[in-house]
Amino acid sequence: MDKLVLVHLSDIHFTGASGTSVHDLDSEVRNELLRDAARVTKGLGGATGVLVTGDIAYSGQRTEYDRAATWLLEFCRAIECPDESVWVVPGNHDVDRKIANSKVTKTLHESIRAKQGPTLDKELREILTDENSAKALLAPLAEYNAFAARFQCSVSAAKPYWERDLVLPCGTIIRLRGLCSAFVSNEHDAKNNIVLGQAQVNVHRVDGVEYLTLCHHPPDWLQDQDTVVSHLESKVRMQLFGHKHSQRVQEINKTLRVTAGAMHPERNESGWEPMYNVIEISRLDDQRLGVRLFQRRWHKDNHHFLADQDRNTNQPHHDYVWQDCPRPARKEPLAIEAPRVTAADSAMSAAVAAKTTAKDTDAMPPPNHERRLTFRFLTLPFRHQIAIANSLNVLTDEDRALSDEALFRELFKRAAANGLLARLWEETEERHADPAPFNPFETSK
Repeated sequence: MDKLVLVHLSDIHFTGASGTSVHDLDSEVRNELLRDAARVTKGLGGATGVLVTGDIAYSGQRTEYDRAATWLLEFCRAIECPDESVWVVPGNHDVDRKIANSKVTKTLHESIRAKQGPTLDKELREILTDENSAKALLAPLAEYNAFAARFQCSVSAAKPYWERDLVLPCGTIIRLRGLCSAFVSNEHDAKNNIVLGQAQVNVHRVDGVEYLTLCHHPPDWLQDQDTVVSHLESKVRMQLFGHKHSQRVQEINKTLRVTAGAMHPERNESGWEPMYNVIEISRLDDQRLGVRLFQRRWHKDNHHFLADQDRNTNQPHHDYVWQDCPRPARKEPLAIEAPRVTAADSAMSAAVAAKTTAKDTDAMPPPNHERRLTFRFLTLPFRHQIAIANSLNVLTDEDRALSDEALFRELFKRAAANGLLARLWEETEERHADPAPFNPFETSK
């Protein structure tokens, strides 16, 4: 693809009953969204992926995430992007409030909210580097993390944010960074008491890399908004937010800030109006990137989505230009999407690159097979995951205590080290109803 086309959803608010009853009035909205997004992205040449800026669930329960996962899979297939090409961050509705209101977690929230400036970041750092306090702070997000692991978007004490790279054909990297504004969230949430922390926005400038951040709470909800805004506005090209259920787009310095409308606003809200966005990023010339924002708004009378037109041009989109984005010197074909690789992951990277088919090399670089395998493995029922792990015989009894994502990472590393990635792929795929037609980890015979 000569550009990136990203569908931006926010506040999708799945309940355990979403889509299971004729009394679910929002099923009409979801159906029309599928149809509209499929049409818009097809007209743009296809979709790269989906960005979700929080409030995936309604009360942080597993059944809600199960419903959301099922619908997101349907959505990806409607817009014809890979099932695993979804990136998510948590919102306040992704927090299990019962756990958040437990004595230990609530005390930690109060301790953090009592701090300001550098002492706030110091408090966060001390809590997240202490095993017991970090466990209590993260406990309300356990179900979110289990859901997000399949997309490699879970958060932890060691890594409170995630990053993924999307690469334009010119070699420019659009680096997604998912920020977590839900670590300090409970029944007492209010403007100016949500905490993000400087560590999450302390991005490093890199030639040929432009940052796009995802965060649920917009800056005016943040207790540490001055610090956060300073970093985002000086180093990030595009900021995506949710939470407010109303659309607002601002150009500030060299950055574009989009506060999204909700996909599933509550029907008792005044001005109930579902919305979503499509974002197209492409190179204009040697120094500039173009961003085209399609804002899609629910039409109450006609019961479908319509374009929120640019009043100056009467076009169904709004155009923005990022200056001072020089075209990188071309070295070699780059993957459409790939996580940055550490030394510890070098064995995995080598295995991923071991084989590509003719299909892979037609018109675009090969997909990220590790990401695909992560998604397919973690969407299997737990009994199948354990059966596969037992079959490969590379895990120890102590590994059983790891979270789903950590367990899979260990399984993947040890399978790579033992030359078993092809078996891991095969055993994962054969347990799905739509197995992949080829095994990218199979070595040539």
